[in-house]
Amino acid sequence: MKYYYLLFIYLFLTIPSFGQKEAAIWYFGNNAGLDFNSGSPIALTNGKLVTKEGCTTISDKNGNLLFYTDGRVVYNKNHQIMPNGSDLLGHNSSTQSAIIVPKPNNPNIYYIFTVDQPLPANADDNPLNDRDPPNNGLNYSQVDMKLNNGLGDIVNSEKNVHLVTYNPNDSEEVKYKCSEKITAVQHGDGVSFWVITHFINNFYAFKISTQGVNKNPVKTMTNLKIQLGGYLPNAIGYLKASPNGGKIVIANNASRRTNENGPKGNPIRNTGNVLLYDFDSSTGKTSNEVPLLINSNPYGVEFSSKTKKLYVTANQFNADGETILESSLIQYNLKSANIPTSKTIIDTSPLIAGALQLAIDEKIYRAGYVTTDNLRNKLSVINSPELDGTSCNYMPNAINLKTGSVEQGLPPFITSLFLYAFSYEFNCLGDATHFYSNSVETIDSVVWDFGDGFTSTDIDAYHTYAQAGDYKVTLIKTVNGEDREPLEKTITIYEVPKILSTSYKLTQCDTQDSAPTDGLALFNLALTNEPISLGEKDFEVYYYHSANDAENDLTNTQSIPVNYRNSVPDELLYAKVTQPNSSCYSIGTVILHANKNILLLPEAMYACDLGDGKGSFDLEQKKDLIKTELNLPSDVRLFFYSNEEDASMGMNELKEPFVSVSKTVFIRAENAEGCYGTGNFEITVEPSPKINILENVILCEGLANPSILLNAGISASATTSDFTYLWSTGETTPTIPINKEGEYNVTVKNKSGCSTTRKYIVTMSYLAKINNIIVHDLQQTNQVIVELDNPSDYKYMIQYENGTETSFQNSTLFENVPGGFHELIVESNNGCGQTTKSFAVLNAPKFFTPNGDGYNDYWNLKGINSSIYENAIIYIFDRYGKLLKQLSPSSLGWDGTFLKEPLPADDYWFTIKLEDGRETKSHFSLKR
Repeated sequence: MKYYYLLFIYLFLTIPSFGQKEAAIWYFGNNAGLDFNSGSPIALTNGKLVTKEGCTTISDKNGNLLFYTDGRVVYNKNHQIMPNGSDLLGHNSSTQSAIIVPKPNNPNIYYIFTVDQPLPANADDNPLNDRDPPNNGLNYSQVDMKLNNGLGDIVNSEKNVHLVTYNPNDSEEVKYKCSEKITAVQHGDGVSFWVITHFINNFYAFKISTQGVNKNPVKTMTNLKIQLGGYLPNAIGYLKASPNGGKIVIANNASRRTNENGPKGNPIRNTGNVLLYDFDSSTGKTSNEVPLLINSNPYGVEFSSKTKKLYVTANQFNADGETILESSLIQYNLKSANIPTSKTIIDTSPLIAGALQLAIDEKIYRAGYVTTDNLRNKLSVINSPELDGTSCNYMPNAINLKTGSVEQGLPPFITSLFLYAFSYEFNCLGDATHFYSNSVETIDSVVWDFGDGFTSTDIDAYHTYAQAGDYKVTLIKTVNGEDREPLEKTITIYEVPKILSTSYKLTQCDTQDSAPTDGLALFNLALTNEPISLGEKDFEVYYYHSANDAENDLTNTQSIPVNYRNSVPDELLYAKVTQPNSSCYSIGTVILHANKNILLLPEAMYACDLGDGKGSFDLEQKKDLIKTELNLPSDVRLFFYSNEEDASMGMNELKEPFVSVSKTVFIRAENAEGCYGTGNFEITVEPSPKINILENVILCEGLANPSILLNAGISASATTSDFTYLWSTGETTPTIPINKEGEYNVTVKNKSGCSTTRKYIVTMSYLAKINNIIVHDLQQTNQVIVELDNPSDYKYMIQYENGTETSFQNSTLFENVPGGFHELIVESNNGCGQTTKSFAVLNAPKFFTPNGDGYNDYWNLKGINSSIYENAIIYIFDRYGKLLKQLSPSSLGWDGTFLKEPLPADDYWFTIKLEDGRETKSHFSLKR
């Protein structure tokens, strides 16, 4: 139906619906393929893929091939590589290297989501063992089927767009980024989609709507935690969503903590698991984790078309873990009160555990091969997946692939899009909304509940809602006498967009050609979107030459480019204002008017160098200055741009804060009618004074009048009079004297007004205060230890009494110090002076020979013959403790006599008592 009001039109558009044949063509393995268009799989031998695992294919709603990929290279329907279809960031040995998702409401745009193989070799610290680094994680690329003469191509600006599924602040997570798992399911709104992956202990669900890919995922934490230490095996295994959109199942081939081998050097096996979750297709959240299989080696998983059964493939290895002996096909009954205990082994065979994939014929196909068999041209099939146990009619090696061969992978699809679901179209208020089933089964009868109190038993049902809003629609089908489970979907009925009731005049300045008065210019039609939509930013707007063009473009893909040059003055265009996710739109009109340009050339703008050749410019302040300088009308608004084309089109406006090098800034001036004028001005970065902004200086305590001169740091090539100075002390001279420790700042400003602040941190260096000198003497190796505060601030030297000296050392310990009276010198590390202190090291001769030859005729201690020990007393005893002699340190010593009689050769003992309280005992020999 159509409604005409003044200059705009309200219309209704059919939402492009998806049939079930988007998954009719499969390409996988080594040049293998299947065509399901006839109802039964027919082998295809024209495929170009050579892939161990990952692959995906997409066809149009009629089952005609569009393109396929292994996650690295994209082939079009003619089996040619798309011109920009190489170097995607998936991997042909990634379990689910890629999946294709259509852009809602746009039959020409598709997204290829890829997951890389996360290799530990690319995550370790050894670059020599890298293999195709780095680990790229999850990315997507956009395919536009309008490109390359309708064969499609990757859009260069939307190629390998990264999606974050890890903690960017965790260096280990960044090394791996994602697992090898990815699946997709239809959103609860019936229009959008979710793309889902899992990494470590989180599900990430990305929404794909009519607006494109939302890069901010819905994140759900799981009890399941897959350790990075066990990658690569931990990353392997399939992730699938159920056809009804209510379940998620994940297979983890392993859940190791480490990749280290077992005690016998063999790989660790039987650590993998399979877990089942509920999925809310309206919110993207997972919940209710149910472990199904543990201590196993699972790989493939798949739901039956009615989500009654779940199938799993799992490998069994030999004792050393090196060789696959066999694999099992396992069934779970999802209707059981206890799903884990419903486990039934359907088949055990020498086939490896390959992928499981539901097809549009509602059968499940299984990849796999015998490792010792080079002939791999057969697929297995579960003919009746809904039936219990072996009644499911599993047939191994039933499908002949002719010259193609199967490996482990099969192409995944959005099974909720084409199986066991229903669709709708015409969801604009006042329209008769059409509801229909997607499945191929023969339906006996249906009951539709439209969520507003009305029902229908028509298989193709139409219903007109009385009000806009959300409605939960339920379909109950009877097939072969069996009432199927209700299918539910929340739909939204929208009102037609309210738009401007008169023509909107988009005014542009005529600046792009040599005829500034011809009324022709290049227009940015996007500037009309908001005013014609009455400020509603969620509407999508498309432009056409006529209302008929707008009406007939059901997919909004034939509209005029946003950057459009009018062909005649005041050309009239038609704007189709659409409500996303709906069939509603309104049509208004736009007049393209080109004014003669008013040239605006204000004065330059200056900012100071921030240190990297850039300055910070206050653009809002400059706008006010320009309006005053050029005496512009009060209703004129100014906008700044980096280049003349952007200014002309009103695109990519410069925003605050604006930091830039010196350059030309372009002006666009607008008033209520549109473009008023254009122009430009220069922004110039003025250099700031080049000085060292931080310096540490030392103030020495030892000086009579400690003082130091601080300077502003002006280089020798500059003239100090070219600058002004302001110190934190209030002084304004280039230098200042200071005599106290602390922090001092000086702001140096040049004639352009640009300033730099220099900071001084002044620290007082104190002379060493020696607390004690500990002497361990009369030993085999004498030691001297210096005790003082902050010992690391000083260096140490001893000057011996004989005039020799040690070198300066950092240690406070001196060893092998000879006996005598010496001087300790302690010097500040920063050159602020020395402290000295004398000390004595006692050294007792081990023997003496009083024979009158002038050598060793007297025995005395060394190191006490100084005046500081002049009152020290030395006592000499025989071996029986008899006092023989009392000596003064200033005497010659003992001559070996008692009462003037020579004593015999023997050992004698001494005790010395010093004035500082020290007392030491030892012995020596008298030799004759």
